[in-house]
Amino acid sequence: MQISQILISRRAELVDAFYSDYYTKTDEYKLRLNEGETEESICSLSKSSCGMIIDAVTGEKEPDFSTIGRRRFNDKTDIKKIHQHMNEVDKLIITKLIFWKEQEAHLYTDVDIIQFMMETKDILTLIQQSLLEGFMQENRKKVAEQRKEIIQLSTRIIPITETIGVLPIVGSLDDDRGYFMKEKAIESADKLAIDTIVIDFSSAILKDDLATKHMEDMIQSFKLIGLLPILSGMQPRFAQQTIQVGSSISKLDSFGSLEQALRHLGI
Repeated sequence: MQISQILISRRAELVDAFYSDYYTKTDEYKLRLNEGETEESICSLSKSSCGMIIDAVTGEKEPDFSTIGRRRFNDKTDIKKIHQHMNEVDKLIITKLIFWKEQEAHLYTDVDIIQFMMETKDILTLIQQSLLEGFMQENRKKVAEQRKEIIQLSTRIIPITETIGVLPIVGSLDDDRGYFMKEKAIESADKLAIDTIVIDFSSAILKDDLATKHMEDMIQSFKLIGLLPILSGMQPRFAQQTIQVGSSISKLDSFGSLEQALRHLGI
């Protein structure tokens, strides 16, 4: 009888042992109880996790560990703990195999156990890689969402009077941020009853030509919706770029500082 078949037939015994002999003694188990999670829920999830690993190493099923990794990221599970639990399941399986062989020597040989251990090691490595891939995919997605949210929050037109607003461009501007900022600024301007907007570049760092292009597009869009754009705090590099490419931005009123621009507008 193959080892995989034995493990499948004794799956319930293995998951029970994992929960009672290992998991209930971990700090994670105690923390979940203290946070109000029921014993039944903890037991069910723990056994389910153990069962999926057994299914994977025996070839009984092929769980989508990449998706599991994404879920574990969202519920803030420490991926190191997942790897630790996998190693404990692996040790449990080997311990049980040795114990069962002592009870029933005809089941398999020591060579069979060693061969299974080698195969299991490769499978667990692939599982860990898949979990990490899903975990990192979700992390990158979350970072992108947070970055977009920060851009949206930082792209705010400040009304100075009923007809004049100021758009401060703060921090580093690359292609992505330039694009999102352009979209958000136009949307924000369209909601305000202003006719003049001062775009202040005093605290901006334009990191590439595409960011500069997005700023130019934004200014042109302001003009299309009936706003008079005025520039302040223009950096020499940005100013030179607009002149070199013959941009219409170079023809706009521009002032060395926001204070000078507002003074020009009578504020």
